[in-house]
Amino acid sequence: MLAHLHMIARLRCQRRPLTKGQAAFSIFVIVLTNTAWLSVPSNADDRPSDPFGNHTAELNEDVPMAKMWDLLRYKMVIEKDYFRKCQDTKGDCPSIPELVQRLDEVRHYQGKALLGHLNMSVNLMIKPAPSNWTTPLEAITMRHGDCKAYSMAKYAGAQELGVPADHVRLVIVHIPRRSEDHMITAVYLEGEWFLLDNLTNFLVTDSERTDYEPLAVLDYRGARRYLSAFWLD
Repeated sequence: MLAHLHMIARLRCQRRPLTKGQAAFSIFVIVLTNTAWLSVPSNADDRPSDPFGNHTAELNEDVPMAKMWDLLRYKMVIEKDYFRKCQDTKGDCPSIPELVQRLDEVRHYQGKALLGHLNMSVNLMIKPAPSNWTTPLEAITMRHGDCKAYSMAKYAGAQELGVPADHVRLVIVHIPRRSEDHMITAVYLEGEWFLLDNLTNFLVTDSERTDYEPLAVLDYRGARRYLSAFWLD
C-alpha cells in the first residue's frame, strides 16, 4: 500500500523552461539566505489544517520520505547557524549587508503581493535542471534544480519574510495527466492555502488546483501522508 510513498523519496519533478533575461531577477536571493527557516510558532492554536482539505497522518520514521526530511531539517539548522555567524562577523561574508538591504526592500510587499513576488522571483532565479533533494542554501548556490529546489527555497523564503512556520508547508502532489509527481510550497493567508509553484508565476489556491492529487506534506513538525493517497500503489 505504501509503495508510492517510498518512491517519492526519489522524486524527480517537472521543470519549467526559463526565458531570456531572467538572470537579472536573481538579486532576490535575499529572501532565501537569512535565518528563520525552522522557526517555531508562537501560538500553536493558530495552526491551520494541511492544504487540499484532506486528512493527513504522520509517516512512520522508517519510511524513506520521513528519513530524508529529518536529514534536511538537520542541515537547515546548520545553515541557519552559519548565516547567523556570517552576519555577526560581516568581514567574512561581505555580501550579507547587501542581502539584508534587499530583504528590507522585499518587506514592503504585503499579503498576496508578497507571495506572488516571492513565487515569481524564485522561479526566475533558479535554472530548471534535474537535481536531488537539497537545502535552500544549496539550491540558490547551485542556481539550478527541479521542483524540490524551487520549493525548498520558497519554504525558507516565506518564513524569512515573516510567515509563521505553522502557515508554510511543502506538498508533494501527483499530476495524473502527466503521470508525474511534483512538489510545491503552500502558504496559508487570509483563510486560504496559496500555492507557490515553479510551473506558473500565478498564485492559485489549493481548492482551485483540482488537477493536483496530494500525496504527502512536510513542515517543521515532520512528514505526513494524505489518507486519500493510499490508492496510489
